[in-house]
Amino acid sequence: MNKFNKLEKFDKIIKKFMLIFLVLTVTAAGFNGFFLKWTLRDGDPNFGLEAYMEGTAKRPFAHRVLIPNLAKAVVEVIPTNAREKLSKRLIERREIEKKYSQAIVPPKYVLEYYLVVIFAFLSLFASIWVLRSILSEVTGDKVVGTLTACLFALIIPYIEVLGGYFYDFPEFLAFFLAVRFALSGKLIAILILTPIAELNKETFFFFIPALFPFVRRKLDFKKSAAYILGAMFVAGVTYLLVLSRFADNQGDMADWRIIDHAQDFFRIGSYFITDSIYGLPLPSRMFFLHIIYVVWITKTSWKFLNDDWKLHIKIAAVINGALYFMFVLPGELRDLGLLFMSLMILTAYFIRDIIHRNYLKAA
Repeated sequence: MNKFNKLEKFDKIIKKFMLIFLVLTVTAAGFNGFFLKWTLRDGDPNFGLEAYMEGTAKRPFAHRVLIPNLAKAVVEVIPTNAREKLSKRLIERREIEKKYSQAIVPPKYVLEYYLVVIFAFLSLFASIWVLRSILSEVTGDKVVGTLTACLFALIIPYIEVLGGYFYDFPEFLAFFLAVRFALSGKLIAILILTPIAELNKETFFFFIPALFPFVRRKLDFKKSAAYILGAMFVAGVTYLLVLSRFADNQGDMADWRIIDHAQDFFRIGSYFITDSIYGLPLPSRMFFLHIIYVVWITKTSWKFLNDDWKLHIKIAAVINGALYFMFVLPGELRDLGLLFMSLMILTAYFIRDIIHRNYLKAA
């Protein structure tokens, strides 16, 4: 009996390691697809890493300070001698430049560069685990939750078109964590997360209202509304502090894109654009097949959602839709971030429906 228990425990440990290996592999693939194309926007005076480190980045990019400041803080606590030796070693070995020909690691900020890359990767890795937890719980199927979360990691290069930035990955993590906390009724955790997420990117302010349906599970309507407004106030104050810090930088709070969208909407070629994704010329931006996929998945999966999730998606769609058409380049999918949770929950139910129907047929 003891031998059987030991084998069972060993089997569980092996399965956990296999799961970790799977998530690590798909995360690496997705992140590599991003970094192969964009690196850290190396050499760009407006939003390259040097601009962040020196505080000269163009607005609104300058406002995304969480990861650069965290990298600075880590470097500052490293003893001077150790810092110099490590910097010299990294410059000599050129590990990133050897693998990515377009990478330009600034010698002055070599440690910060590597740390930003590490933090961005770890943010994506953690976001896949959080997403898996949400999808597994909501669909009641861990296999479906795992497959869908891994799929999100693999479609990162499709999302990161027309621009890709290190702060996108902490943004994914912040959105997924906020939903995770809201579903679990951990409302204090959301308030703690809010200023941190806002320091990463101002869009967290706009995601907070989409949490209302889940907060309402724990509080009544009035208290839920007050809580959401309070969280938005914390986010707003955080953003204003960052805004004042970079008020003299070039650029503006946002760029207006309404006319661009009006023109692009009627341009047939915008629905047949391809781009280099995973090294292949694959469909990109608002490719017509992407639109068909999303519409079909939504049509198929909507009936499986409860009222809270339906309201969450509606709120996120209204807010993100308005922001997208006002301030985002046509086809820049990364700025539909408020809807990624919605897309993945719909996709999870779509995959579950396929698996269950096929299983029933086989049975």
